[in-house]
Amino acid sequence: MPPAKNSPGSGSGQKNAQSLVRLRELAVEVLAQAGNSKGPLEEAMTTVLSRESGATFQEFDRSWIFELCSGVLRYRGRLDFIIDTYSLKKKPTGEIRRFLQSGVFQLLAQDTPAALVVSECVQAIRQLDGDAPSKFANAILRKVADTRDQWQNWKVTEQSPFEEQLAWCSLPEWLFKKLRKERGSAWTFAFSEAVLNRPNLWYRSGDEVTILHDGFRGDEPAGYVQDISNQLLVKEVIATIESRGWKSPRILDLCSAPGGKTLGLASAGYVVIATDIDDDRLSRVRENADRLGLSAKIEILPHARIWDSSQTYDLIWIDAPCSSTGIIRKHPEIKWNRGWHDVERLALQQEELLHWAKAHLAPGGLILYSTCSMLKLENEPKLDAGLGVKKRAEWVPQSEPKGDGIHAVWIEPSDFPDQDQD
Repeated sequence: MPPAKNSPGSGSGQKNAQSLVRLRELAVEVLAQAGNSKGPLEEAMTTVLSRESGATFQEFDRSWIFELCSGVLRYRGRLDFIIDTYSLKKKPTGEIRRFLQSGVFQLLAQDTPAALVVSECVQAIRQLDGDAPSKFANAILRKVADTRDQWQNWKVTEQSPFEEQLAWCSLPEWLFKKLRKERGSAWTFAFSEAVLNRPNLWYRSGDEVTILHDGFRGDEPAGYVQDISNQLLVKEVIATIESRGWKSPRILDLCSAPGGKTLGLASAGYVVIATDIDDDRLSRVRENADRLGLSAKIEILPHARIWDSSQTYDLIWIDAPCSSTGIIRKHPEIKWNRGWHDVERLALQQEELLHWAKAHLAPGGLILYSTCSMLKLENEPKLDAGLGVKKRAEWVPQSEPKGDGIHAVWIEPSDFPDQDQD
């Protein structure tokens, strides 16, 4: 279990203990807000920090809170198992548990001195909840600190008790069971461990791809952030277009926001029609196209105008709305905010998009269907008799180049020439 990369608060000495206590209190508030709202962690953080009347937060402060909260959400299954292991009489709840989660995460995944972690957590709990809860927390955290190496080296196997496998993978039970059934225990263990670490920040400028190890400096050449898995998928799509000899294909990016796929195709010289049902997110595609000088290659149209037209296309790319289980390293709150009912609901939307695409595909055309899901229901859509799978591609976090989890399917109705293609 490697330490989290570039984690603020890992013994850097940039803040005194008192200020870190307040930041920890705010982090616990953010975790509570994220759990209650079931929305993105970034939104929960904005909500909580905006309540601090008159307070200003340096970039270090914001980064420290965000790293702590995202780390807790990635490791939450393990953290709760460890806390409950040492809470023999009464299991902590609410605010106390969240403080303990923050402390145990740092003991497991950061190199912050144990004494500092324990002191900060205990002081914060004493200030907010009194002596008795702080003494309880002190006892728990000291036990974890004393066995820190043991928990950092903790491993499970298929023979381990179910509860231990579930906790170690730090997944909700429904997702753990689905992945284990569909992909096997070894795959699920590798995936679960890979998504515990903060993802790399991949930056593309022209044909150059770099990792921003220390975040943005402000002097990067014009470009955009796009995960490496998505960049590789764009390359595969470009190769497909070239192999077909299409000179000026009519390309539709049906779910384009925030625009990485569209920008990639436009950068390769292709004209792309981009749309998205979310107008606010679609505006980001326009902003990025203008900033990178690609507006001449990208035509941005309202979703309703595209959806209600009879226009056909040579290539329709459906980067479908999905459960996003492939990007839980980047957005760990997704693990705890999604349920199987969400997957089933999204699968219906995915089928609707495919049906529309089939009806708007030009003769000899191709549908590219992609998701950032790791689940079979979303990645093996129910294709009707007039659609056939030509090819599949997948990238997963546990394999090189260790980007997001992405699954793509190339679908070609011309595989079935005797079928009515609408």
